[in-house]
Amino acid sequence: METLAEIITRHSTAQPQAVAMIWRDREISYRQLQGDIVRCRRALCASSERGDRIAVLALNCPEYIALLYAVPAAGRILVPLNTRLSPLALQQQLAQVGARLVIGDSDHLAALQQAADDKPLPQQIALGAPYQQWLAQYDDDADNDTDHNKDNPEQARQRPAWLLFTSGTTGRAKVAILTQHSLLAGLDSANCGRAVQAGDRYLYSFPLFHISAHNVLHQHRHGAAVVLLPAFDAEAVLHNCQQHSVTTVSLAPTMIGMLLDHPSFQRERLASLRCIGYGASAINTALLERVQREIGCDLSQGFGMTELSGSIAFLDPDDHRHALREQPQRLQSVGRPVAGIELQLLDDKGRQVAEGEPGEIAVRGAQVAAGYWQQAQETEAAFVGGWLHTGDIGRFDSEGYLYIVDRKKDIIISGGENIASREVEQTLCHHPHIRNAAVVGVADARWGEVVCAMIESEEVLQAEEIRAFCRRQLAGYKAPKRILFGELPLNASGKVDKQRVKVHFAES
Repeated sequence: METLAEIITRHSTAQPQAVAMIWRDREISYRQLQGDIVRCRRALCASSERGDRIAVLALNCPEYIALLYAVPAAGRILVPLNTRLSPLALQQQLAQVGARLVIGDSDHLAALQQAADDKPLPQQIALGAPYQQWLAQYDDDADNDTDHNKDNPEQARQRPAWLLFTSGTTGRAKVAILTQHSLLAGLDSANCGRAVQAGDRYLYSFPLFHISAHNVLHQHRHGAAVVLLPAFDAEAVLHNCQQHSVTTVSLAPTMIGMLLDHPSFQRERLASLRCIGYGASAINTALLERVQREIGCDLSQGFGMTELSGSIAFLDPDDHRHALREQPQRLQSVGRPVAGIELQLLDDKGRQVAEGEPGEIAVRGAQVAAGYWQQAQETEAAFVGGWLHTGDIGRFDSEGYLYIVDRKKDIIISGGENIASREVEQTLCHHPHIRNAAVVGVADARWGEVVCAMIESEEVLQAEEIRAFCRRQLAGYKAPKRILFGELPLNASGKVDKQRVKVHFAES
């Protein structure tokens, strides 16, 4: 099995002029990307030590893509940072991983420095002229990367490649250790669920600090071109899909809705699109029907998480078509696990549950993370006997399709009853005028917690009308006691940020 950097090396030899990346209408070939990776690797080997953590604090850009490959190739560990975090939270994360160097946008680095208050920060290099000057120092000395060659490929694959923070909170967040081995195994799974076809052009607009960045590696592994956006913007997606004949794209369901609702949306602008890959949440029937009617392309859902180096289950285009025709409830499934992954559902005592019964999803396989960075207690709790306990509650149907019931932490306990927030959300989204909903538990003196719903609606609705709608389909105690209307807050991956939803209720 090759290393991450060897993916680009292979294509730079086999098809040097083929397009690896399109950035602001500029085509970057595999040979050019290979050259950028080599330059960065040499600079890192000359200016840092093996195992050093190299942080990146930047919006998506070609240099970021090169760093995804170059840092592990140099025997260092990449630490992508969430650009949406406060400077204080970023300082805490840099200290937590002991970063040696931060490479980033000048604006983000300036904010970080300004908030430092004389606290020590790692060395910083701003992208643009300072970064190019740093690389140029080592252009003429090929020996600068000799320590990279001390590793044989198998050793390189087993060492940490990326450290990804698993939440955007301040304080002691968990940091998943992804090795080259786990990332490459994740790419195997990605191609089982969503194969790259010859000539594909894939548009990527999620932030590269997210695990969804593995999709870029997946395209490159199969010699495809990646159309890179700095961040998600509906007009930019429409423009680039039309301009560059994009065939595949990854979006969250909320982003798909934004595309369809954009004033400049026209079916012709997405005429080249073959498939939309989505994750973060299930898609509702109404949105799927709109995609089929207004775009006419396939959909494929992937289910995964940071600690799984990507996705482990897929609801493929055939599943979507079948669900639309005959089994709309299957759209609530995340599909079936891919080959090579072991998955079981466990009760609170670690025993497998019966078919159809809910249990915590536990996963074993090559793409599982190596643990959490310098967090022995958290690692011991989550990685038990080789199995990753995900914290997701799921169930299987008789045909082997996996359904996510809820996150363990999102189970609401009200009056002694367990309520799955996901079940209430799905019920709310069946209302003809509700576009999206987030359900959380809020502390209550009498009930312990009460069910609260924040709703995006297309028309003016009354709270009592919504409660009555829920009571017709759910047990009465599951109906929302408090309801707010407004735009749901989203995190960087397009998921609803439930902590911010809770803040809205606390402030209301």
